[in-house]
Amino acid sequence: MAIKNIIFDWDGTLGMTLHLWLAGYQSGMDNQGHEFSETVLARDFFYEHDKGAKKYPHVDFTRLVSDAYNHLEQNLPNLKLYEGAAKTLGHLQSRGLNLALVTSSPRAIARRGMGVHNLEQYFRSLIGGDDGFGHKPHPAPFDETIQRLNASPEETLIIGDARTDILAGQAARTTTCLFTPESNKLFHDFEELGAIGADYTIDRLADLVDLI
Repeated sequence: MAIKNIIFDWDGTLGMTLHLWLAGYQSGMDNQGHEFSETVLARDFFYEHDKGAKKYPHVDFTRLVSDAYNHLEQNLPNLKLYEGAAKTLGHLQSRGLNLALVTSSPRAIARRGMGVHNLEQYFRSLIGGDDGFGHKPHPAPFDETIQRLNASPEETLIIGDARTDILAGQAARTTTCLFTPESNKLFHDFEELGAIGADYTIDRLADLVDLI
């Protein structure tokens, strides 16, 4: 069945917010007098705070996350998009596809980031991490989005950069596409991601147009 709907992830897929978060965590560590490499920050602090808190009990995680959020909000006006993001969205919309976005970031932060590049015009639905539908890898945010679009999983593709995106898409019975740009290597092990079994893998957003 032809794809008629595409659900995008935000952080690490359209907006280069991972790089802002990294700078925010680095700033937060500096405020506490700690020194960690970018590799360690990305590996141990980005995705599983509970494990990081146990591994580094001397780090005040509540303060760290607060400082990182503050840094992100202050620097959102400088947010960059991944190459071809806006152009790809425009192409897909012009071809009649329904576009939506599901992010684990708070809705307000996602909307502010999207607003920097006027991206909201492309999306028929936006679900943020604080909208009450849970977080990926649970499929609930995707299930809700598909319902809002009056669509079916079989006609829907999700694209994201993380294992949680692909697992949630698989659980929602959609087609899945893993996004692996070179600039994301610091944040992900591409070999491990590949083992999850996404239906497609691309490293340029423009390649998505040829998949549909």
